[in-house]
Amino acid sequence: MWELLLQLRVLLPYLARLVPLLDRGILKANPDLTELTKGVATMQTSSRDLEVQARNQALQLERIEQQMGRLRVVHENSIEESRKLFAKIRSLRHVLLAVAIVVVVLLLAMVGMVIYLVIHS
Repeated sequence: MWELLLQLRVLLPYLARLVPLLDRGILKANPDLTELTKGVATMQTSSRDLEVQARNQALQLERIEQQMGRLRVVHENSIEESRKLFAKIRSLRHVLLAVAIVVVVLLLAMVGMVIYLVIHS
């Protein structure tokens, strides 16, 4: 029962507009219902407008949810690619360090051989 009354709460502003019209209609012997029909027509159009707006907002929310899903997938893919790139850079760093050590050892060996040849020549 309370749920029904809470749902009817939305209609209170419209009913507040209709009560003076009905009150005037009761006082007159020949009631003029044009204002009442105008009020009802206004309520119907406004309820249709609200329904259309609600549908549009539901569609917009659905689109936003889809976009968020796509963005989440893209973000996860970019994180995975970043991890792979970091791993490749780390392995490249180790390879370059090994190559640098080999070059230094060969350079020292060559310098040692040149000194040996200069001394014994």
